[in-house]
Amino acid sequence: MNEDAHIFQLKSQNDEGDTSQTKINQNIMNAAAELTTSTSSLLGVKSVGVDYGLVRTGIGLTIGYEPKPIAIVSDMNNTELCQYIIKLAEIENADQIIVGLPFHKNGTEAEQTIITRDFATHLNCAVYAHFGPDKMPVFMFDERYTSKEAAARIRSENPRANLYKELDADAACIILEYYYLDNGVGAHKVELPEDETVRDAVHQAWLLRKQEQERKRKEMTEQRMISSQDRKKAMMEKARLLEEKLAAENGAVSSKKKKKRKKKR
Repeated sequence: MNEDAHIFQLKSQNDEGDTSQTKINQNIMNAAAELTTSTSSLLGVKSVGVDYGLVRTGIGLTIGYEPKPIAIVSDMNNTELCQYIIKLAEIENADQIIVGLPFHKNGTEAEQTIITRDFATHLNCAVYAHFGPDKMPVFMFDERYTSKEAAARIRSENPRANLYKELDADAACIILEYYYLDNGVGAHKVELPEDETVRDAVHQAWLLRKQEQERKRKEMTEQRMISSQDRKKAMMEKARLLEEKLAAENGAVSSKKKKKRKKKR
């Protein structure tokens, strides 16, 4: 075997080895991805967390698996609060909304449980009317110990912290933390009320919004087409004027040359 043939054989073996190793690495990555997906179905899912209260409502947001406090909202009625949450979810391009559901320590329902359920239903109706069916699901998740844990965390970081200002938003974050740690197990999806009149009204509101969105899209498309045509006309007119200017300049130059020839004669 000559030297060139030997080098070619070695290169072929190396290429085969590289290809084989690449396949092995890819299989490992695929297996890891499947395992991650199976054990963490919420991976990549962005959620808005809501710690609802009659006086103040804390709102948090997931950034991956690291929730951050967003706001503490007060002086809003339920309709205004729902619109605030919807706007935030839309701006942040969230996938779902998680509302903390308070219980007594023994797991029985408290008065606040009923109030929060009613709010979650109100929110779900508003979300349906805005995003459409199943576009932005609303879930309720047990928040039994979140407020106490939020207070403990805040005090551990700053004993002089104003709990009134910070507690609710941090509690909303802890709701999200537990929700993600439990992979959403135990959460209950909020459904539209059984009342057909209410359901029809909510659905009609969504259809009207959908029609309005379509109308606006058409208007924007038409406006873009008109703007494009106007720009095209303006460019054509500019080109025409430039051609006329160049022609006039060329004509003036030719005229000057003729005059010079006549003078020489």
